[in-house]
Amino acid sequence: MRVHVAGLIASIALVAMPARGTPEVLLQQTLAITLGGQEVGTMDALDLRDKGGTTLSRITKLSVQRGATRNDMVTETLVKLAPNGAPQSYRYARTDKSGTLVTEGRIAGDKLELVTTQNGAKVKSNVPIPADSTFALALEHETRTHLKDGLSIEKNVVLEEMGAPVPMTVTVKKKGAGYLISSSFANLTTDEEVDAAGRTVVARTPAVGIVAYPVGRAPADLGTGTADLLALSTWVTKDVGAPAGRVRYRVTTSDAASFAVPEDDRQRVLKRTATTIDIEVKAGVSSAASLDDAKKKKALAATPYEAVDDARIKRTAAEVTKGAKDKRDEVARLVRFVYDHVEAKGLDRGYAPAVATLESKAGDCTEHSVLLSALARARGVPTRLVDGVVVDQTRAGYHEWVEVWLEGEGFVAADPTFGVFPAGPERLKLAEGSTAPDEHLLLSLAAARLLKPGTRVDVIETAPLR
Repeated sequence: MRVHVAGLIASIALVAMPARGTPEVLLQQTLAITLGGQEVGTMDALDLRDKGGTTLSRITKLSVQRGATRNDMVTETLVKLAPNGAPQSYRYARTDKSGTLVTEGRIAGDKLELVTTQNGAKVKSNVPIPADSTFALALEHETRTHLKDGLSIEKNVVLEEMGAPVPMTVTVKKKGAGYLISSSFANLTTDEEVDAAGRTVVARTPAVGIVAYPVGRAPADLGTGTADLLALSTWVTKDVGAPAGRVRYRVTTSDAASFAVPEDDRQRVLKRTATTIDIEVKAGVSSAASLDDAKKKKALAATPYEAVDDARIKRTAAEVTKGAKDKRDEVARLVRFVYDHVEAKGLDRGYAPAVATLESKAGDCTEHSVLLSALARARGVPTRLVDGVVVDQTRAGYHEWVEVWLEGEGFVAADPTFGVFPAGPERLKLAEGSTAPDEHLLLSLAAARLLKPGTRVDVIETAPLR
């Protein structure tokens, strides 16, 4: 049973089933979801079939601790399949303190047509996908209804929670009276034991410490730990000192050999062992290279979370930058605006769209960064979001910030959470992208890697800015 990893890290409107006679119940189950051995929510699964086709529903209720606050979130995913099993459409809704975000998707040949709405903002987008793509829930359903030892499926799927296309591999092996289903995408694997009817016995996603099982039937080896996302992704380390000109970090993780780290003019990998990666980050631009027209267009486009063309975003961006002498000055003003505008700085919501943050004036690093990115794009400044780690005095922890592209300079780090531009090497980049579906997935997975038990980030050496 695939748990929405992105929604868990970010820590509903129900859709009525069509009236087509009495549907056949294919699957009905309620699972408990745990993180670090602690229960954080439930998932209700209900798969129905009637003359009109098949409807797959997953409703997840999560309450995740982040330090002294909690993220309460409800998501619903509803997938519709034609009578022959072909994917038709889906609706994903997520409700948290920022409001309700709804994404509706439909496969049309070699593209996914998406419409995302929240707080009165609507963004339409087309995501290129391979022509044989299906929905992730549809592949899960196909696997459960064709269980046999040795089954292997490789298919391009759309992850409904973010509209992201990914290749997914599924294998099935006989295990006792049931089966073991292993599903993998983007180096994230879930191993799920099911009974002969395809009902979940236990599902594990080891890379992020998630375990799911029928309510009241916890496995004996569940273990104990913490479900506090802040504690899982924060470490005590050496103080960088300010301002720093160069910082060397050490990432300790059991999968160091495959732990991807972006390298550019600002940061480089110095050394890898079986369990560690040493990385140097220095002050300066990430890339001085030119930005071609296609990349610039993408770095300026609206996304499901950045309604760049919304009147509220455009009006605010214009007002804040009025009188600026150049684009660098515009960015500096926008960074200061976002820092001041987000008055309720806290961890009590998930990943909110820019319009929601503009209106609520609340959020953490993700809300600051998404709002800054949308405002900058509205002023014609290309941006990309960056996920990684920031060092604040003697604490290192998960963080998100922005890189803005300035003509003649390149990509320059801007951190609206701290009100800093340009931002220094107290930030270690682990992924870069945007809130466009395909790139947002990569950012979410970068954050998920930090939750893996035993993973930590330390400062091992610093040098002052000269």
